[in-house]
Amino acid sequence: MDADLVIAGAGLAGACAALALSGTRRVVVLDDGAPGASHAAAGLVNPFMGRKAKRAWRADAALGALAETVREADRPDLFHPAGLLRPARDAAQADVFRRRAGEHPEALDWLAPPESARRFSEVRAPHGALWVREGGHVEIPRLVRALLAEARRRGADVVRARLAGWTDEPGAPLALSLSRGKNPQGPETIRTRRLLLCTGDGTRDLAPDLPFHRIKGQTVRLAVGAGVMLPPVAGPVYAVPVASGEAVVGATFEHRFATLAPTPEASETLRHRAAALVPALEGAEILEARAGVRLGVPERARPGRLPVVGPLAASPDVWVFAGLGAKGLLTAPLIARHLAAWMDA
Repeated sequence: MDADLVIAGAGLAGACAALALSGTRRVVVLDDGAPGASHAAAGLVNPFMGRKAKRAWRADAALGALAETVREADRPDLFHPAGLLRPARDAAQADVFRRRAGEHPEALDWLAPPESARRFSEVRAPHGALWVREGGHVEIPRLVRALLAEARRRGADVVRARLAGWTDEPGAPLALSLSRGKNPQGPETIRTRRLLLCTGDGTRDLAPDLPFHRIKGQTVRLAVGAGVMLPPVAGPVYAVPVASGEAVVGATFEHRFATLAPTPEASETLRHRAAALVPALEGAEILEARAGVRLGVPERARPGRLPVVGPLAASPDVWVFAGLGAKGLLTAPLIARHLAAWMDA
């Protein structure tokens, strides 16, 4: 037996799973090196999502799991829980935000227009804004690398390969077929007791019967002028300060798309919307554009659009951990911490 568990995919879900599971079993992570949705995301942590700012599913536990995960990776500097600002789009949303702040005084502050302008003068909020004290942002690509590094220290192997398929015969280990690109090195197959698919958009080809919906998202990294002080902002677009003099703006929600690559049109749309939210970003230089496809789960298939986690009906030793949509940071660390108990039940 080559492994107790093979995790296919090394994005946020795969890295969280690798960290959680590598201490108790022989784990191999397959990383094909291709950038996915985790590569493109800016990492906004928002436990009050949507137009009505509803409390996210198991938000308290999710925030705790995220904080514990970055501590275990010994990189608490990658999680910035200093709050985030949600400007109201109109008077109707302002009324909703005001009520929500009254329902959750321990976590939310309603800022009337004068107060919002005083505290966050760079952000345009003529209808007022909701300050989410528990919010913040995470640098996802760096976090993923840190989680995989910690998983290696706990004994996991990270193999540069893509899962091409598997053979599942009763009473026998799974036999995984690997694809290694133009310069193959190492074995072409791996035998394992269990396979966990954290393959993001690629899950649709490996498990085509599952009810996923593809959504392309693009982000841009903008140069921010000297002296501009931005909090993480979630409005018609989000703007996240990620380095001195830079901010990531996103994201598009494209349900129909002809290319997986970033497009100049989407980049310009994001810059325009960012300037409407943060006037100081008018004409800001676009330093980089990234795009990825996130898998969502339709409401009709799964109430609450929660991720899909569990074994495939036709192959009970093959598990799926996918469909995180735009809620990866509030679901991946929490779910990963339960995987061992669920798999051993």
